[in-house]
Amino acid sequence: KEACYSATAALNYAKLHVEKHPQSKVLVIASDIAKYGINTPGEPTQGSGSIAMLISQNPRLLELHDDNVAQTRDIMDFWRPNYSTTPFVDGMYSTKQYLDMLKTTWAEYQKRSGKTLADFSAFCFHLPFPKLALKGFNKIMDKSLPDAKKEALKANFDASITYSRQIGNIYTGSLFLGLLSLLENSEHLQAGENIALFSYGSGAVAEIFSATLVDGFKSQLKTNRKEELESRQSISVADYETIFFEEDALDEDGNASFADYVTNDFSLVAIKG
Repeated sequence: KEACYSATAALNYAKLHVEKHPQSKVLVIASDIAKYGINTPGEPTQGSGSIAMLISQNPRLLELHDDNVAQTRDIMDFWRPNYSTTPFVDGMYSTKQYLDMLKTTWAEYQKRSGKTLADFSAFCFHLPFPKLALKGFNKIMDKSLPDAKKEALKANFDASITYSRQIGNIYTGSLFLGLLSLLENSEHLQAGENIALFSYGSGAVAEIFSATLVDGFKSQLKTNRKEELESRQSISVADYETIFFEEDALDEDGNASFADYVTNDFSLVAIKG
């Protein structure tokens, strides 16, 4: 439960550590097993990927604020028991909980912080699938904003879902993949602008927090990531299902090698012990 939230929890711990130990740096790695069962409703949304974030006293991308507002609920909208390699999900119930927790947490965030949508240039969401985030975006949209502001927010929202539309749901890293996608695909973001972020983990927990882009952030970004994603190899459904059911064949010492999967700059080549 709450797995998709865990990278945000780690980010918060990292921030607190660096505040107390300013010379420290903390590496947060958002990774998960985003694997649904064959022929299940969630299967088309699954993806694979991870995001690494370096937290330091002198950020080069964005500065995190101390305005986090969180909400928890004891619900069973999605869970992966210890005995199962794939999760169980009540899809319609889960999407309703996601949207309601977004709406109520956002209302509380505005109440506590005094900020409104007008204070932000972009809003990033946890991305189980882009259409759900779009529903969330529409749910929190302030109808009183000028049309130009609404259009700018929508353009940045579209930039934030660019990578997830190609990669799919990577669970714990999805929010931060959306943030990366925003930074690398938006044509309008400038240093000093604020970004709001909505983190969600089924089970459930939601958190809204914000950050400000710092000077020079654009020099830290890649410009060819879309081309890299488009160069991936397509495989047949049959090949996908073969890989899906494949299991690591560990020897008695807990070792295995994977020569067949050395296909790119980085790959899993072995497990030892």
